[in-house]
Amino acid sequence: MSFLGIAGLTALGWWLSRRWVWGQKLGVTMLVLLLGVAVRNGLGWQPDPRISGWVSGPLTSLAIAELLLAIRLRILLLRARPLLLLFGVVVLATVVGVLVGAVALAQPLGDQRSELMGLYTATFSGGSLNLVAVGRILSPPDALLALATAADQIVFTLWFALSIGFGRRDRLRASLQTPPPLALSPPSTEAQPSKRDWLIALLWGLSAVGLSHGLSQGLARIGVGVPFILVLTTVAVLAAQLPGPMTRRSCPDCGQLLIQPFFVVVGLSTPLAGVFSEGLWILVYAAIVVGMHAVVVLVLARCRVPMAEVLVASQAAIGGPSTALALATSLKRDDLAVPGVALGLLGYAIGTYLGVVMAAPGWF
Repeated sequence: MSFLGIAGLTALGWWLSRRWVWGQKLGVTMLVLLLGVAVRNGLGWQPDPRISGWVSGPLTSLAIAELLLAIRLRILLLRARPLLLLFGVVVLATVVGVLVGAVALAQPLGDQRSELMGLYTATFSGGSLNLVAVGRILSPPDALLALATAADQIVFTLWFALSIGFGRRDRLRASLQTPPPLALSPPSTEAQPSKRDWLIALLWGLSAVGLSHGLSQGLARIGVGVPFILVLTTVAVLAAQLPGPMTRRSCPDCGQLLIQPFFVVVGLSTPLAGVFSEGLWILVYAAIVVGMHAVVVLVLARCRVPMAEVLVASQAAIGGPSTALALATSLKRDDLAVPGVALGLLGYAIGTYLGVVMAAPGWF
């Protein structure tokens, strides 16, 4: 029953993200999270802890591997070059916001501060995938992870909406022609991925997970305790540089599908009353981090940096490749779509490591 419930909510969110105009704007991750929250708070239903544990553990590890197998660093850096400096600045703004918020809220956050520093550095440097990965490494209490994820989604949604507003207002004021749009991919007759492509993608992901387990256990035997997810991140990114990228072309779609049940489980673990009661300071912390990030974005725009470019770089950090793409297309700047997606993928590659570094004790 629990498995069917999670799968059903995932399928419904996936369908709405393609068939409903607002679903296309919100994205599948936000939809499945909201559906989970609605079921938890409206019906009071929660899945079996064993099923939730399997979704948050093995299934999510496979999803992370699949998503990281899409990262071709050489091509990614080439495509991201136009916005690379801006991306570095906004990620630095995220780190500064994390530190400022941690100092300002030291007392109310208490012992949770280090874990939240890691989680919010990760998620606001490349999107929710990094929050999932760092959550697996730090192993915070389930309640804390659920509240942190809910707060992340709330402030992300507000900033995404504001970004669309700022960008459209700037576009109306612009007097210069924008560069000609670039297609996301060549207008080809290339066939859609087949069942065979999906099977090969699964084999790549399972191989990365299996190899990572072996390496993690081997390192543990010699006394080197490296978190499994960190090993998996490194193995998957390295594997993505191997020859034969066409065999991995379905890995991103496969990973996007497999990661969604995790957000259903998070939603089902999030009582709304908790976000505005025991989770209030967590929400305030997330707002400080994104607020600092937003201030830097607006200052850059005032310094004659093109608004659309800095906003797409910002969304690549705050939301990841899918929201950077959504913002670029919403602002009629298709020329920024490919760089935005590339920067979001770069955020996937570095965000987990940044989050682990920021969660380390000794910052204060």
